[in-house]
Amino acid sequence: AIDSTDEPSSAADSPTARLADGLGRPSGISQRVLDALRSGDTDTLQLLAQEAVDSFAGFGGDAPDDATQRYFVHRVMRAIDISRMLSAALQARRREGDLSEFELSVTRSEYTTMLEEFRRRIADEIADRLDALAGGAADIAGAVDPADRAIVDLSPNELAELRRTVAPLARRLAARIGRQRRLRSTGRLDVRRTVRRSLQSGGVPIDVSHRRRRPQRPDVVLLCDVSGSVAEFARFTFALVNALHAEMRHVRSFAFVDGVAEVTDLFRSASHEIHVARFVERRGVVRLDGHSDYGRVFTDFNERFASTAVGRRTTVIVMGDARGNYRDGQRDEFARLTSRAKRVYWLNPEPTAAWGHDDSLIDEYRSACAAVFEVRTLRQLADAIATIV
Repeated sequence: AIDSTDEPSSAADSPTARLADGLGRPSGISQRVLDALRSGDTDTLQLLAQEAVDSFAGFGGDAPDDATQRYFVHRVMRAIDISRMLSAALQARRREGDLSEFELSVTRSEYTTMLEEFRRRIADEIADRLDALAGGAADIAGAVDPADRAIVDLSPNELAELRRTVAPLARRLAARIGRQRRLRSTGRLDVRRTVRRSLQSGGVPIDVSHRRRRPQRPDVVLLCDVSGSVAEFARFTFALVNALHAEMRHVRSFAFVDGVAEVTDLFRSASHEIHVARFVERRGVVRLDGHSDYGRVFTDFNERFASTAVGRRTTVIVMGDARGNYRDGQRDEFARLTSRAKRVYWLNPEPTAAWGHDDSLIDEYRSACAAVFEVRTLRQLADAIATIV
């Protein structure tokens, strides 16, 4: 395996060539998106967003009758593989000449802004078409709290508002976890203390005393898929769990696509919200073609990190849709990871009805997990984390 930042051995192995091949699509939209990104051609990116929806969304095709906006966005994102774009564009830019850290930072910011606008354009285009298919009916979901709506169905403004709720939600979540632990802190009956107290009431044990359990704060390891349309879920998961330090003894965070790297340091040094592109850029997260490869990730994690990150007191939380692009899921490697940990939980942003279909590997992994949660909304995510920690 080679890291995404290594020099390719040939032009055919370059990030640009790999993106052009994508998932074998004949249209070459991935290559054209990359070219427009590098040239700063925002007008072309808008047109390509429309073309991508035409080519990959599947309106009127094999889409289920109750398909949501999330379903169509997911199809387009996976076909184009946007999660690989930023890394490929930056690599190509580096090859054009030496860049200072400042120039690289500016370039990264420009590319990130354009990719975010491209994502929004795809989501808006799909929303417009769904509205047209529904005959322009009013969107009654607009009155629903965004925390209770599927994250990928939210508009850019709603998503920005939801991000602002993460910090206060984390504080409420911490208070809730603390209350639950206090309620569970009553241990076995303390006979000696109960008898002493009963002397004040003539030997009647009115005031029963129990031994107090020592509160245990778990070690937590986060393993989050940051590819494609699940990246936003990883962003919320990272933000919530890393905001709960008071309720956890130690937290280590890892991001993965077809490789895995630790990103704990990003939270220690962050003074503001961390963009998901920061995780994708981390060396090792994208190792080969940039398509999700859960089997390779679990193998890589066991070889490089498990011995120091996971122990008998560790709670491991995996966040991802378990879509493995029809690659070997390496179930034994996942079982090897779970055998080291106290418990392993899986947070899946896909609806349960989609689990186990097509290239979903969740059925291979769920038997080794303490529990698997559907986390399509922020509230579901918070509830799952409260249950876990």
